[in-house]
Amino acid sequence: MKKIINLTYICLFLFISLSCNNDPITPPEDQPGRRDYAWTVDTIPNYMTRMWGYSPTDVWVVGPPGDFSKSIYHFDGLKWSTDEVFRLVDPHSIFGFSSNNIYMGSSNGRIWHFDGTWKEIAALTKDGHSDIVFDNMWGTTTNLFGRALSNDLYAFGAYVDEKGNFNKSIIAHYFSGKWEMLNTDGLFGIVVHLYKNSYDKKIYMQVIEIGGAERLDSTYIYEYASGKYSEIYGDEWLQGLQADISLINGEVYFALGSEIATRVDNKFQTVLKVDNPNFYQRIWGRGSKDIFLMMVDGLAHYNGTDIEYLFHYPFHTQIAGAALFENDVFFLVYQSQGNLNLIYHGKINNGG
Repeated sequence: MKKIINLTYICLFLFISLSCNNDPITPPEDQPGRRDYAWTVDTIPNYMTRMWGYSPTDVWVVGPPGDFSKSIYHFDGLKWSTDEVFRLVDPHSIFGFSSNNIYMGSSNGRIWHFDGTWKEIAALTKDGHSDIVFDNMWGTTTNLFGRALSNDLYAFGAYVDEKGNFNKSIIAHYFSGKWEMLNTDGLFGIVVHLYKNSYDKKIYMQVIEIGGAERLDSTYIYEYASGKYSEIYGDEWLQGLQADISLINGEVYFALGSEIATRVDNKFQTVLKVDNPNFYQRIWGRGSKDIFLMMVDGLAHYNGTDIEYLFHYPFHTQIAGAALFENDVFFLVYQSQGNLNLIYHGKINNGG
């Protein structure tokens, strides 16, 4: 028995030593993303604002209901459909961890969950306010030895300030089966994006302040660390000036006017300068050489060398969300001309 115990300790020591190696193998360099997509376009009857997908055959879009039975649509790999179940839900955000573990944020502080069917699971308040809109969601999974321990989910947005604008920032954190309202002192505006950077473990967020009749709407980028929010960028919400953040392969990327950057040692490091004035400061990607750029007249792509349009829009459009997979990409597009809600689906043919 003693020999077995000693062998166990030796194996454990070797595992810890290898796991804690301070000189890990350098990961392979990102490869240029391909551009040879075949595109199809589907129309969704209702206005949709957010998209999330688990796989190319399991993609969801949600939006405020013009019809309470058509505020949630799902793509099964063949077609987009809704279950046409009447629900008193006003969805503004969606995020999931698996095909049967999906969360949806609604107005009035309400959270819904999908485990095969949709059910309301929480009605959150802050400082007595229930008029909360969860504008977006993001999360990750805590792992140990390759096993998922707990979901780590953030739902965020705002509630109404004294002037009637949604500027009172809200961040709700769900962990180990409990919801907690985080302290948002120091923030003012709608929290629209929030990600944790896998490199420096800091949380970065994009906050839009509604100016109302007094001044222009503005965008601010904050860093959250050690319980403190620090503003690291701010400008007016205008084409060419506005800012956005995106999580690309675990790293937060910043679209700051015409510059796309990462953040290293508390400084922005330029990845790319976008000279095209049609760039609208929204990006999505799978790697440093595989970044999609929203343009006012289409969708462009950066492959580490140059920027090239993948397609042009016939009219001015906005991209509300994206879901990216190895060979498939989905973009949720709103076209003001004709009031159309479109899904652009690009698929790479690998000869299979």
